[in-house]
Amino acid sequence: MMVAGKKGCIVLLMVILPGILGSAQNISFETDLAIINRSLSEKKPDPYKRDYIYKDESSLLKKVNPINILFGGALFFYQNYLSSQISSGCLYSPSCSEFSKEVLREYGLVKGIILSADRIHRCNGLVAVDLRTHKKDPETKRYPDPASRYKRLKINSPRN
Repeated sequence: MMVAGKKGCIVLLMVILPGILGSAQNISFETDLAIINRSLSEKKPDPYKRDYIYKDESSLLKKVNPINILFGGALFFYQNYLSSQISSGCLYSPSCSEFSKEVLREYGLVKGIILSADRIHRCNGLVAVDLRTHKKDPETKRYPDPASRYKRLKINSPRN
């Protein structure tokens, strides 16, 4: 029993001794602090931060309209604060909130709300079963459904 105890002590000393003497690794706190300060001082753009819907709008009427401010503000609040907390599992590309922003800007409030509601109702697991026949975008792994798809086509029909 004594022999096993001596061997155990020798192995334990061989494992602990290099760590105590500091030969296992050299620690330099100055370089670590410099790296931390440099990374904290660099300003990186937040990929989830999105602009207000009417930020670059030239029409003053759209900028100061209280209904546009209400819907645009709600969409801004959802995109920047709630969306990152809930999930980002949208089936479509662009995301449903980005799609809503586009259709509100392009088609106005009434058609924009109707198209946004339609899109939100289609963005769930039940619809994903029917989407298997459509092609996914290989880069985003989502189904493309741009706002430009809903433009009214002008058909030139010959008149008799």
